[in-house]
Amino acid sequence: MSKKDTIYFDNAATTFVLNEVLEQMPDIYKKFYANPNSIHSEGEKSRSVIENSRKKIASIIGCKPEELIFTSCATESNNTIIRGLAEKYPEKKEILVSPIEHKSVLNPIKYLGNKGYKIKFLKIDNNGVIDLDYLKKSISKNTLFVSVIHGNNETGVLQDIEEIGKICRERNVFFFSDTVQSFLKAKIPLEVLDFFSISGHKIGAPKGTGMFFKKDKIEIEPLLFGGGQERGLRSGTENTQGIKFLADVVEVWKENKEKYIEHLTKLRNYFELKLKEEIPDVEIVSEKVERLPHISCVIFPKIDAQTLILSLDTKGVAVSSGSACSSGTPEPSHVLLAYGYKPEEALRAVRFSFGIKNNLEEIDICVNYIKEIYGKYMTFMNFS
Repeated sequence: MSKKDTIYFDNAATTFVLNEVLEQMPDIYKKFYANPNSIHSEGEKSRSVIENSRKKIASIIGCKPEELIFTSCATESNNTIIRGLAEKYPEKKEILVSPIEHKSVLNPIKYLGNKGYKIKFLKIDNNGVIDLDYLKKSISKNTLFVSVIHGNNETGVLQDIEEIGKICRERNVFFFSDTVQSFLKAKIPLEVLDFFSISGHKIGAPKGTGMFFKKDKIEIEPLLFGGGQERGLRSGTENTQGIKFLADVVEVWKENKEKYIEHLTKLRNYFELKLKEEIPDVEIVSEKVERLPHISCVIFPKIDAQTLILSLDTKGVAVSSGSACSSGTPEPSHVLLAYGYKPEEALRAVRFSFGIKNNLEEIDICVNYIKEIYGKYMTFMNFS
């Protein structure tokens, strides 16, 4: 591999569009150009694409087609579910949520908190796993819903949403899970879920297409009002092509799921093994519990994440951190703070996330770069 080639290890942020989609893009955009809500024949062609795609995805994941609502992204899906539940059932003013949610879940819940809702944050252990006993004790008659992310986007830790869902069902509260990172990479137990959200660009589809599952017969209020598309829950002209590409990508994953997951797991494990050989005192967050196959969150002993990320970028390696940056000043990840890490430790955390196009050679190159950067940094700091 040439040093000029970009090594992309930020697949939890977004992925390359799969070749199976790229190859058909020009033809699909030319063929299905009409508004799917028009009653003429060209509109009907676009409508059939959407409904066939809905049926295809429903068949693969094992739900009814009418339980799937297409959106523009997971952020829209999450906001629609959270605010839609609150508006439909205003008599219940309590929400239980894990402290390690994506901000597209936390922020609309905080918005409701400012509107008078009582927000209870669930407890997690130092591996990021939900305390189920605390959950059982925390649910009350006033609880509207429980929100727990399935696979965390920063650390990869997987929650036992099957057991969480059973607890919610026994206590007659809605259960919602953000499954953006885990969709197709881990089992999603539909039988105990009332809602879950996904984003197409996390699995090889183009950006601009999302989806959420809403169990049949559960009602919520829409976030957007207009022409009443998507069963009145998502007004606006549908992204016909994006929806088709999403369905095609889901089908590709279905056909290759076992191979993809094995490959991703091999990459992650190899990376962590090689990295610990070179820098023994790195910490792999949530290493001792079940994780997603493609995410590795590493806390480095003495170098801050921003320095390492920017240094790797100059080498042509793309990685990221969970830190938010405002006015050039990084802030520690809320996820790692919830784990119990100190702010200075959280600011040394770097997320490496692998995709189906990555290979072991890229990992060797990346780890060698990290060793080089780390060595120079330590020499400089000691000299200073």
